Amino acid sequence: MSAKYPNILFVSHDVNRAGAQLFLLNIMKDLKSKGYGVVLLSIDVWGSLKNEFEENFPTYYVNQPTDKKKWAFLREKKTTSAIELLASKFQFDLLYVNTIASAGILGKLKTAFNKPIITHIHELSYSIAQFGTPDAIDNLFNFSDKIIACSQAVADNLLKYKKNADLTVIHSFVDNKNILERESACNNSNIREKYGLKEGFLIGCCGNADWRKATDIFVLIASAAKNHPDWKFVWIGIKKDNEYFAQLKYDSERLGIEENIIWIEPTPDAVEIINQLDVFMVPSREDPFPLVVLEAALCEKPIAGFKNTGGADEFIENDCGYRATYLDINEMIQNLESLYINTNERILLGKNAKQKVIKLYSFENSIVKLEKVFEEIL
Repeated sequence: MSAKYPNILFVSHDVNRAGAQLFLLNIMKDLKSKGYGVVLLSIDVWGSLKNEFEENFPTYYVNQPTDKKKWAFLREKKTTSAIELLASKFQFDLLYVNTIASAGILGKLKTAFNKPIITHIHELSYSIAQFGTPDAIDNLFNFSDKIIACSQAVADNLLKYKKNADLTVIHSFVDNKNILERESACNNSNIREKYGLKEGFLIGCCGNADWRKATDIFVLIASAAKNHPDWKFVWIGIKKDNEYFAQLKYDSERLGIEENIIWIEPTPDAVEIINQLDVFMVPSREDPFPLVVLEAALCEKPIAGFKNTGGADEFIENDCGYRATYLDINEMIQNLESLYINTNERILLGKNAKQKVIKLYSFENSIVKLEKVFEEIL
């Protein structure tokens, strides 16, 4: 491992393909290319990024469970074995622990390595309760030497747990160059035909369908827009083989709007589909900093969201779209109507969104801030 640059143990709760893990993978690749010593400890073994992590870095797992129940491994005694193995093989200068779901082992990490710990939080209150262990918040503040928040919304939420906590905001990012290249090269007619994107005013969302992402609110918004027959609502990334989708279909059929909604399963063409939209909508109840908003912005789409929901609210401000009062469907419809009627404004807000991402939310900006944190803590 490198003597010039710090040797860092990165800790993830799993190796799934999601925003926090992709952020981790990208920064690990960049730091390794610069000469940092980089090792990964994943608490859980499951996830589609497993091979990519293992191909690029020495990778260890706290737990390889026979019981696949999420987060149960955090309470098992055998969690110390992988940590002890790493402590015997490597000399680390600091530890970088990613997400609240990893906070359950912060005490074990501090005991085993006795090195500075940076903990990067990507969750708001509901997700903290859902994915964190009961002692996660106490561990976070007791064992972290530095805490990074993925958005100002996440930082503000953490301050509710501990006033005057030392927090640094480093926004998550997407590969801006790649998204812009995909947007530019997109064959729009082929994508529209492939996914059945009908003519009309397209309003789209993207993400796993669940309570937090508020797919049920998406259906109610579509229902409230029935007096706009040329509006079509698109959800990208919904799995159709589960009970929740059946419930959403049940509601949409009884509301008489099944012809107004286009449901699209998870697909590698998400950016290309977003490129067909007129408006990108975020109906989420809670979203720390949805990276898909950055992708939509790079495609020059205005963003419509709700206030007091996290990162989308933070990104939109007054220059990239509209924010309705929390879960106020009528106000959301009014905002969509403004974007529908005022073509020039819609175009301007989309251009503003793109420039904001290019200027403020880039890998280069985030990595500079991160390396500054390393310098401060060592």
